[in-house]
Amino acid sequence: MVTAELTGSGWVIVGLTSILAAVGLLVAAMHPSASSLEKWARRYGVALTDRNREMVARYLRRTRTLQVVGATLGWLLSPVYIGVFGRPLPLGDNWVALAVGGYLVGAVAAEASFLRPRRVPGAIRAATLSPRSPADYVSPATIWSIRLLPLVTVALAGTYAVIPKDPLRAVDPSVTYLAVASLLIVAFALAADWILRAIVARPQPAISEDLVAADDALRACSMHGLAAAVVALILLSSGWALVSVGMVTSVSGLGQALIWLGFITDILAVGAWIGLSHPRRWRVQRERPLVSAR
Repeated sequence: MVTAELTGSGWVIVGLTSILAAVGLLVAAMHPSASSLEKWARRYGVALTDRNREMVARYLRRTRTLQVVGATLGWLLSPVYIGVFGRPLPLGDNWVALAVGGYLVGAVAAEASFLRPRRVPGAIRAATLSPRSPADYVSPATIWSIRLLPLVTVALAGTYAVIPKDPLRAVDPSVTYLAVASLLIVAFALAADWILRAIVARPQPAISEDLVAADDALRACSMHGLAAAVVALILLSSGWALVSVGMVTSVSGLGQALIWLGFITDILAVGAWIGLSHPRRWRVQRERPLVSAR
């Protein structure tokens, strides 16, 4: 059995991040201030009114709380598992990837709570009929990144299979392991694309123009957060594959280049997670909605 032990510095990192996470959770669980609501509204181009302000505040409070909880649990999962069981976490020991994955789970959970909106008894059911697509809520470049980046991991798995390997290395991932991992990334991207489409397809209330605009902005906010986490996870997977290929090859110059490229990809993943989830400005592209009542 493979054993593992968390070092003293590792426990210090766990303690400090736990304190920061507790502070972040406290802030996220608080009702958003008026200034933060106005800042968010300017970012997504929506005018806050008496009717939509509280809806936005509730949504942001719940979403941010679940995202912080998910990211914290993901970050602490590996070290806590090692400390308790004395062996590596089966899901891997990349704390950043686990944190991003936890953040993604929290974001999905927050969005799932809005899939079945409450209906007021006796009220007329109404929904907008204007055609919508994911590109209305998040940039096409981000959507195509989710669809095309998994092909990089497939190509790297193929490269891993044929590249000349260092015979002195005995503990490396098998070709089958990398092939299965690349296929899982493809399946993950397909599932993420489906989730984004499900958010777009969620029935939209057509009570008033300001509520429709707020709902559009909230969808865009959710989709940016989800898409950012998905792109980051795919890039982190690509970075791991690049390092794996670089470490096993017997071509030293190529190996060093691939390892450095893997590290750069990991940095880009964190940047994509932060940057794509917090766009400086985004305006939902939509036509004037048609309304169906029944």
